[in-house]
Amino acid sequence: MNKKTERKQNFVLLIETLRRYGPLTQARLKEYCGVQASTISYIVNDLKKSGLLIDTGQIEQNGKVGKPGNLLALNGDANQVLGIYVEDDLLHVYRVGLDGKTYISQEVPFDGEHVQAAVSSIIEGQLKGTPALRGIGLAIKAIVYKDGKIRSGLRHSPGGGGETWNFSDLPGALRQAFPQTPILVENDANCAAALYHYEHRLQDGNLAVYLLNKTPFGIGLGLITQGSVYKGATGAAGEYFDPGGHIRRLAEDVRTENDLVTQLIPAILPHVFQTVYLMDPECIVLSGSYFESVQPASLAGIEKLFQPLPIPVHVAGGDQRLNPAKGVALLAINKYIARFVEEVTKR
Repeated sequence: MNKKTERKQNFVLLIETLRRYGPLTQARLKEYCGVQASTISYIVNDLKKSGLLIDTGQIEQNGKVGKPGNLLALNGDANQVLGIYVEDDLLHVYRVGLDGKTYISQEVPFDGEHVQAAVSSIIEGQLKGTPALRGIGLAIKAIVYKDGKIRSGLRHSPGGGGETWNFSDLPGALRQAFPQTPILVENDANCAAALYHYEHRLQDGNLAVYLLNKTPFGIGLGLITQGSVYKGATGAAGEYFDPGGHIRRLAEDVRTENDLVTQLIPAILPHVFQTVYLMDPECIVLSGSYFESVQPASLAGIEKLFQPLPIPVHVAGGDQRLNPAKGVALLAINKYIARFVEEVTKR
């Protein structure tokens, strides 16, 4: 390994260690990263000069003898990203710091037709009010291929009229409108998987997140392998194929939680079982609007359905429901870190 590559890896390792464990002393960073103290010292100095790292003013209190160490933290106040999740008539908005802190979380209704104008308005307002904004993430209900092309994402007016908007033109229009700000576009299930992975402090390196949404109905699957979103050769990995629309028609008859447990989830069980035996993940996660307020009796019924599986199945509902807006913000942070490390290691 050449020196430049090793330096990049050490920068990323230190930043990701702080993202995972929170504020740490230099001694703890050396322990967790497994590199020399001198290496930690020069990376810390470079990150401080660049504004990515700050002293918290706090001291580690661990009962050990010796001089206490100052805690170092990622500077979320000066390095933030915006995450937006587009639903049919609602935009979920998160602004998240490099340290993972949520600065804003809000829902913004729009008319269900002029999505580009609605998203642009939010971005304009955030850029004006947040000098620390380093990037934007957009989570959408569509397959986003690796070459940037978008499959599907067509939406129609509630009254059965013609097409009102299409995701495929949205990323290009936003990048043209905001050329100075990096914009990431990603499938909503991938964003949900990234969020679950991060919020559990990166403990599960391989997992599958099923995102089940009511309106419009949809089933997404996000895969995490070796700690990263797995998109496959083209970017469509995890696509849930419903030949003939059988699952969609079944979902139209779901009126109660009991229907969810006795009809809809059993219909997707074969897909879940195949995913488990092909991927061998550490866990399966169920989230989305169907699990917004699942009662204990329904949870028990769901657990019973998945008993044959050799791994745990977690239902992320209620306050733990996975919002793709925050997930795409975290993915945008990953992109920002990669760009930052590339720039700083050129010096």
